Amino acid sequence: MMDALREKLAKAVENNNIFQSSMDNMLLWLTEARYASFKDELLSMIEENKWEDLNDAFYQVIPFGTAGRRGPVGIGPNRMNEITIAEGAQGVADYVLARVKDRQPRVVIAYDVRLTSLQFAEKTAAVFAGNGFKTFLFEEFRATPELSFAVRHLNCDAGVVVSASHNPPQDNGFKAYGPDGGQVAPQMGRDIIECVKNVSDIKEMPIDQARSEGLVEMIGKDVDDAYYSAILNHSLTDQRDLKIAYSPIHGTGLINVGSVLDRAGFNEVNMLASQKEPDGHFPNVKDHIANPEVPTAMEEVINYGERIKADVAFASDPDADRLAIAAPLTFGGNGKMKILTGNQTGALLGHYVLEHTKRKGALRPDYRVYTTCVTSPMLPAIARDYGVNAMDNLLVGFKYVAEQIAHLDDPEDFLFGTEESIGYMKGPYTRDKDAAMAALLTCECAAALKAEGKTMWQGLFDLYRKYGYFAAIGKSVFLTGLEGKARMAAILDSLRNNPPETIANERVTAVIDRLNLTRTDLVTGETAPYDAPLGHTDNLIIWELNGDLKNRVAIRPSGTEPKIKFYYMLYSPSDTQEPFGSMMADTDQRMAALIKAVEEMALSRG
Repeated sequence: MMDALREKLAKAVENNNIFQSSMDNMLLWLTEARYASFKDELLSMIEENKWEDLNDAFYQVIPFGTAGRRGPVGIGPNRMNEITIAEGAQGVADYVLARVKDRQPRVVIAYDVRLTSLQFAEKTAAVFAGNGFKTFLFEEFRATPELSFAVRHLNCDAGVVVSASHNPPQDNGFKAYGPDGGQVAPQMGRDIIECVKNVSDIKEMPIDQARSEGLVEMIGKDVDDAYYSAILNHSLTDQRDLKIAYSPIHGTGLINVGSVLDRAGFNEVNMLASQKEPDGHFPNVKDHIANPEVPTAMEEVINYGERIKADVAFASDPDADRLAIAAPLTFGGNGKMKILTGNQTGALLGHYVLEHTKRKGALRPDYRVYTTCVTSPMLPAIARDYGVNAMDNLLVGFKYVAEQIAHLDDPEDFLFGTEESIGYMKGPYTRDKDAAMAALLTCECAAALKAEGKTMWQGLFDLYRKYGYFAAIGKSVFLTGLEGKARMAAILDSLRNNPPETIANERVTAVIDRLNLTRTDLVTGETAPYDAPLGHTDNLIIWELNGDLKNRVAIRPSGTEPKIKFYYMLYSPSDTQEPFGSMMADTDQRMAALIKAVEEMALSRG
């Protein structure tokens, strides 16, 4: 039988139906004992000549990135399944065991509402227990930021959350956290990747045995209460007159966002009934895309908010670490709502935190505000106006915020952090973005503005008038498959090495290369080292426009999806002779031209 299979697979390679690596991996899965449970399914797929599916599922081992793995659930090394989950858990266990010698290591595991999350979480716990870890497993689905909180709260050496965040329903993931509660920092991530690559023997204890022997301990309410209290300690006002429309989009926000707002005393939280129940199919979301960054995922809660004349409407993603917000354009008007971008929300919430901390007489110059190099420069400008230190050149991802907090002499010096992808964080109680904290700050900010007869949009326009108009838009171009991956690499290389002198009438005055850590001044032609925070690198380039980094284009491949991401930022001061509205319209027109020109150029380069 095996000879016939080898011959059939070899023929498929010869006919370019599959790669040689796919054949090699399929033979491994057909012959090694640890893959026995998948054998019948694999044989059936080969018999039915499902070469395209087989090639994609077997051509590589799903990469373990600096935080973990994420992808479709299914058979094969390039899919999320009990094998790839167990390999990830064993790799993290090996990493910790090499460093914790004098005591029993500890780990905490959480999982979201996805269809396979409980199964994968129990598999993860079984592996850690098999390696002798004291393992804490949440008794039910929980939000990712609570996992981050629990790592330090329970004095753990690592944490794992089984979640694919906002990915499609067919996906799942494994994300690792360090002892500080942050997603693993780059060096730790590289070391864990090597451990995962070198896994040869997966140690595992049956989950029921692990529970009975005390190696796996179920946790829940006590950790919940501590987490909620930590968030509520950051409340800045007792104003609670606010009507709220909220959707957890079938995810874990039902627990953390809902509970925090209830405990905070917001009595008019109207939860969208059709998207309230946790369900990994995400049945009542358009196209089943439970990503509140996508406008279609916000449609239902916005419509609901408009019907009930809410002051604010928001939705959290399935693992409840991110929050998208919409608000009425005018106070006392027809209630028509519009979505605030992550950049706009970050500026509003950051300003609210700075202003109300100042009103309490608690604002200190040694406070820190952190944003990324692809986030609008608006909040850093506001923070500096308040006399607070702002670092605005971190790489993408809250793991870099967490890493900065870990390097502070006093973690309490961290005040607020944000990135453009609707992630917000106040204080160091957790080391990841948190939709529950974001919801609390949003409601307090909206209530404070309501007391002044303003909506959040009107509050934002007040900031524009004071600090200038910061236009910031993110766009993505999807390039799928192996061909798309090669094309993305070609585009990035071309845009890095051959930048335009001008683009849409905007002068490109410098190129910052975050991969090679250089800054090239295109006016003088000089290239100098770029001082990156902690020396971290990434495949990201930034074009400075018109001699001012408040005007820039940043370009990078996504770390989780097959696409190139473009970030556009233009700034216009508000003290011009033009009317304010006219100045904004002109800037938006420049932005539209810039987006069109950059994308046309990029696609012509690959």
